[in-house]
Amino acid sequence: MNRVYVHGWGAVSPAGWGCGSLVDALNAGVALTTTPTAGPNGAMLPGRRVPTPTPRPAWMAQARLRRSSLISQFTVGAVLEALAQAEAGPAGPIERARLGVVFNVFGGSVIYSRRFFEEVLVNPAQASPLLFPETVFNAPASHLAAVLGSRAPNHTLVSDQSGFLQGLSVAADWLADGNLEACVVVGAEEWDWSVAVAARLFDRASTLGEGAGALVLRRAPGPVELQGLSDPVPYVRATTRRSAAGKVRDQLQLAFPTARFPELRATAVLGDGLAATGAWECAAAVAGVAAGGSAHQGPSALVITGATLQAQGVCFARSGPA
Repeated sequence: MNRVYVHGWGAVSPAGWGCGSLVDALNAGVALTTTPTAGPNGAMLPGRRVPTPTPRPAWMAQARLRRSSLISQFTVGAVLEALAQAEAGPAGPIERARLGVVFNVFGGSVIYSRRFFEEVLVNPAQASPLLFPETVFNAPASHLAAVLGSRAPNHTLVSDQSGFLQGLSVAADWLADGNLEACVVVGAEEWDWSVAVAARLFDRASTLGEGAGALVLRRAPGPVELQGLSDPVPYVRATTRRSAAGKVRDQLQLAFPTARFPELRATAVLGDGLAATGAWECAAAVAGVAAGGSAHQGPSALVITGATLQAQGVCFARSGPA
């Protein structure tokens, strides 16, 4: 691929608002406390929820975000952190009108979607038109573009944890075309009992998390380079999750033999964040590489993710000479 660099990273997770909280929680390796929430018939469902930010950020007062669902707030929070870091770096400010957006989601805006269709089932004539725009998958990406003032390409991918890596590939292609100054890739989810119940149909021990993670990519040299992406390996009848991850690992280690795997175990600590999980893993890996490595990783790292549709991997490395 053309050389693409990560200039900023941000995260919102059950560990708190900020990538630092995410990295600290993953390094500690201790599962965060769950918050039981009543579902249908009074059943209590565990979830790892994003804490309320203190103090409340000024950007949450914007008109669009006051009426938006939590997933949009998580998205904006992670992206603004990543952009602040990117613009403080040597490449300088980003022209927001030429900032592309690639948004990755699995469940989507489920809170308002459930509320809207509950109203439809009771009385379609009284279903709130204010809720309907929030039911579409690309609603958070639309809010983000409006907040940032972006007029560049804006794309939403619906996938599992590996969708964030697909988003990195899309962003790299857009940057290679030369029409964008930068591109932000973000993955986000929000907790709702409807998704928690659905997840438990497949795994009775499932505990969902919520939040967002974001990376800002530019062609100008930055602190961490996106060195390469593996081919996706779909889960089919003859390919288990373990064997698919092994194929991805072998492909990446053949191309990047000195890279190491960060031992993040994001799901065990934060809960299954669905599309946000891949974003959390990549943000934490990039933060570790930029910091010079840790006990779990050196100056380069491989991340392999994907739990539902396919496995895919990415290699990040500390930048050398351009």
